Amino acid sequence: MNEVIVVNEEDEIVGTMPKDEAHKNGTLHRIAVIFVENSKGDILIQHRADGHLDHSSAGHLDVGESYEDGAYRELAEELGIKGVKLKYIGHGMTKNEIYQGGRKSSHLFDIFSCVAEPQELQVDEVSSVYWANPQDVLLDMQDERNKHKYCGGFIASLPIYLESRK
Repeated sequence: MNEVIVVNEEDEIVGTMPKDEAHKNGTLHRIAVIFVENSKGDILIQHRADGHLDHSSAGHLDVGESYEDGAYRELAEELGIKGVKLKYIGHGMTKNEIYQGGRKSSHLFDIFSCVAEPQELQVDEVSSVYWANPQDVLLDMQDERNKHKYCGGFIASLPIYLESRK
């Protein structure tokens, strides 16, 4: 997938552009975010190939793809999870997250959850996964010494996820 769906802050589509260009200049574009849960209430944490900790699964939407369709595709691609029911959680945004190499990401996202077990990991993106208590993860994120471990979208979406569980 080379093109991303460019949106304004109201989530109205304003065009498309190459993903690399969007990440170079911080153009706001769509992604889907998924929290995979187990029966104990833990969430699956993804240890990305780039070393950061992230949502269970997340990714850019293909042009013409809905948030929900993108979420199902990303689950299958990254974790081998298929045939689950997604629950809509909420909506969020990050602006100008800085990554290695000077990449700037600004994402608008819908958040989903499901109960599932990871199957086959997409090794070029996901180095490992583990289960964790989401409240413990939030406390770790809030410690300034640990913020560098987490992707900005994960930091932004976890409070929305936890609020939905109340």
